Amino acid sequence: DSLADQSRSHGPSIRRLLRALSALDVASELEDGRFALGPLGELLREDSENSVRAWALLRARQWPAWGELAQSVRSGEGYRKRTFGRDDYSYLDNDAASAALFHRAIASLTRSEAAELARRFDFAAVECIVDVGGGNGELLATVLAAHPKMRGILYELSHAVASASGPLAAAGVANRCALEQGSFFESVPRGGDLYVLKSVLHNWDDERSALILGNCREAMGPRARLLVIERVAPERLSASERDQAIAAADLNMMVSLSGRERTAAEYAALLEAAGLRVTRVMATSSAFGVIEAHLA
Repeated sequence: DSLADQSRSHGPSIRRLLRALSALDVASELEDGRFALGPLGELLREDSENSVRAWALLRARQWPAWGELAQSVRSGEGYRKRTFGRDDYSYLDNDAASAALFHRAIASLTRSEAAELARRFDFAAVECIVDVGGGNGELLATVLAAHPKMRGILYELSHAVASASGPLAAAGVANRCALEQGSFFESVPRGGDLYVLKSVLHNWDDERSALILGNCREAMGPRARLLVIERVAPERLSASERDQAIAAADLNMMVSLSGRERTAAEYAALLEAAGLRVTRVMATSSAFGVIEAHLA
């Protein structure tokens, strides 16, 4: 009754919702008729250590696009292209609240990948790391915190750069990280030993991905390396939890944008066409892979 009052909801209906959520471990029904947060519900708290609240809110905003799945399949165009005439993130330019939610959501998905990268990848020869399209700096902050002799450059659009000071300061690395505003469709900062594209290329079709990779290639020195961190799809999807996550992400790109999840061979072809050569693909504990490339 208290939740119904506070959320201005119909009492019997919110009870039915909470009972359904208890079957998913989001909530739990107590003996006295009250409800408490379940294990998954704790992750929806803003102050949870591994909070995915922002991601859940962002996914809710994507619901209209999924409602038009059939139209996306028939037309080959995503919801934004059909509705607004553009399949990009330009809507974030003039909507600070949406931009902040988007970057918090992506940061929550980046956290574990960043920690694994910082722990497993050999950064011994890296003095400067450039995170291209790195959102609010979650990955860069994690890597720099683990490697105190390294400095970094976060290269992003204005709405992302504006939200980066918090994560960088919280990690104690703000004094070692430069913030540069710009578009990776136009250029990429020079001077890095290691360039990172985390969850960037899957947003775009092959043509625009080639443009991004070409700009990275132009910025890279002879000994620089590039890391492409993406969900790497197998040649044939199975019913495993990992492959289900890849399939869901691929369909999400299809209904929303013009991007897609790709196989290791497809990423290698994109990199080769841009004058880059894959030297190894490092598996992670999740569906993501780390594709390392050098100048061809």
